[in-house]
Amino acid sequence: MASSSRRVKLKDAIKSKKLVQAGILLLALCSYSNAKYVDLTYALNKETIVWPGRQLSFNTEIEKKLPDGSWFASKGFCISEHTSTHMDAPYHFNELGWTLDKFPIDTFMDLPGVCIDIYDKVHRYEGGELRTVSNYVLTKEDILEWEDKNGAIPARALVLVRTGWGKRWPNRNEYYGLPQELRTTTEKSADANPKNSTVELESTEASNLNFPGFDASAALFLTSERQINGAGIDTLSLDAGNAKTFPAHKIFLKRRIFLIENAANLHLLPAKGFTLFAIPFKVDAGTGAPTRLIAKLPDEKNNL
Repeated sequence: MASSSRRVKLKDAIKSKKLVQAGILLLALCSYSNAKYVDLTYALNKETIVWPGRQLSFNTEIEKKLPDGSWFASKGFCISEHTSTHMDAPYHFNELGWTLDKFPIDTFMDLPGVCIDIYDKVHRYEGGELRTVSNYVLTKEDILEWEDKNGAIPARALVLVRTGWGKRWPNRNEYYGLPQELRTTTEKSADANPKNSTVELESTEASNLNFPGFDASAALFLTSERQINGAGIDTLSLDAGNAKTFPAHKIFLKRRIFLIENAANLHLLPAKGFTLFAIPFKVDAGTGAPTRLIAKLPDEKNNL
C-alpha cells in the first residue's frame, strides 16, 4: 500500500510540474502576443543618407512575367557597410579590434534598453526663439542626471541617445548640419557608380558636419563604470559632427562595445524598461553592417 501511495504522489507531482511548465509557457506566449514592437531602423533606399564621399546604388535586375504567366522580380544594391541604421565593429577604429563576425550572437539579443533623451538640451528656446545647439555632446553629467531619475544603467544595456536629429532625415543638408554656403539645391544621386567613389574623412563636407554626439567623458564613464554591450544615437556618427579625431568611437571600440548610428524613431521609446534587439548583416571580417534595430516595449497589462 505504501508503495502504491508513493506512485500516486509521484504521478501527481509530474502532472503538477507539467501544469506549471505549461503555465509558464502560456504566460510567455501571452507576453509576446501583447507586446508592442517598435522598428528603430531606416529603410535602405535611394534617399538614404551616407557619409560624405560614400555612394550607393540601387537597380532592378529583373521584373517580368515568366512564360507560364507567373511573376519573378529581383533587385540589387551596392552600399557601404556604414549605411543607414548600422553597427560599428571595433576594427572600424581599432587595428587590433574584433571584426563584426567575431561577436557572439547573444551580444546583440535581449538587451536591456536605455534611452537618454537630450532633445531639450539640443533644442533650446531663448528669447522666445528656438536655438539648436548643433554640436551638443552627451557628458558624464548628463548620464548621472538620467540615473538620478531612472536608476543605474543595467549590465548588458544598449544605451541609446535621443537628440531629435532624426526629424531631419532624409534631408541630407539638414542631417549633415552643413553651413548654408555648402548646401546643395539638389540631392546627390544614389545611382552613381560606387566603384568610382572616394571615401574621405576630411572632404569639404566631412570637415563641416554639425550634429550632436557623445563626449569622451560619457564614453569613459560607460566603458569603465557601467557594463554595457552597446551605445547608439540618432545622428550620422556617435561623435559630434565637429569632432575631428573621433574620441568617443576610439574609447568605445577599444573596449569591444558595439556602436549603433542613425537610429530611427527614438521618440517612441520610454527612458527604460524595454528590450532591444540589434541584428546586423553577418559580414565576414566586416568593420560594420546595416542593422535591424527593434525595441520590445513593456506590456502595460503585465505591469499593473
